[in-house]
Amino acid sequence: MSITSFLPAPQFHKIRSVRKRFKIIVNPFAGRGQARKKAHDVAEHLRKKGCRVDLVKQREPDPTQGDPDAIIAVGGDGTINGVLNSLPDNPPPFGVIPSGTGNALAKEVRLPEDPEFLSTVLCEGKPTPWDYGVERNHNKRFLMFFSVGYDAFVVNDFHAWRKGTIYQWQYFLWGVKSILPFQIPKIGVEIDGHQITDCATWVQVSNVSEYGGPMIFTPKAGPETKSLEVMIYRAPFKRDLPRMYLRALLLWLTGFDYPMHDLTCHRAQKVRLWSADGRPVPTQFDGDPGNPLPAEISVVPGALPMLLPK
Repeated sequence: MSITSFLPAPQFHKIRSVRKRFKIIVNPFAGRGQARKKAHDVAEHLRKKGCRVDLVKQREPDPTQGDPDAIIAVGGDGTINGVLNSLPDNPPPFGVIPSGTGNALAKEVRLPEDPEFLSTVLCEGKPTPWDYGVERNHNKRFLMFFSVGYDAFVVNDFHAWRKGTIYQWQYFLWGVKSILPFQIPKIGVEIDGHQITDCATWVQVSNVSEYGGPMIFTPKAGPETKSLEVMIYRAPFKRDLPRMYLRALLLWLTGFDYPMHDLTCHRAQKVRLWSADGRPVPTQFDGDPGNPLPAEISVVPGALPMLLPK
């Protein structure tokens, strides 16, 4: 008798699917048409696992119709924001399949591209409670960032012009083009009931550290901190804008936070922003245009169960 006969037989446990009903909401134009293909690829792998998949186009009024076990958004950051704002206050687990231009959220959590692995994460992954921000005046949520200043001006100007598919390099060129018509705003900032300044020129309220493109503006932001990170820039001239982008690029490349005397970062539960001189100041949510100031922003801690790789 061999010695191996005394050893216990190996036990093989099949991983049990914890979710069976999926609603996948896709922006068919995102990613130059690749979103539709990615959605179908992931849906096919989910069906092979015995799951029921309802594949629908974006802008469905009630994504929870049919009582899905999870809701999946397929597209870029704007698509994800649109689906986020259609969810109920107590949503089922939420997942994303990145297929857009900036894909800041996908960079933040290092989401894989492989459809089989994504289907496993969506089907069997344990939800992670994520914070999100909400602008109370218009009851609009954001998962990544809300900002006012130069980038919000570029976003609003670009989206007024854009038609159809967009590319990352178009944002860069439009950013350069927008310097001439841009007028430096004067923004008032209040954090958790304390007025910080009435002469900010750029404010970003972030739930994540990554930004669209190779940039990081708020390195300490995170969706599990139960707070928002607020970056306040006070430089009064257009010639100061390249310094801001250089800092963001260096942070992304090296992790080094280049010190700037006219920039501060703060933790916040609530943020109030207003135009200090009465001029209209545009805003942006997750890379899409928002309503002009004023804005009342707060964090909603741990309210979104996210399906993410571990």
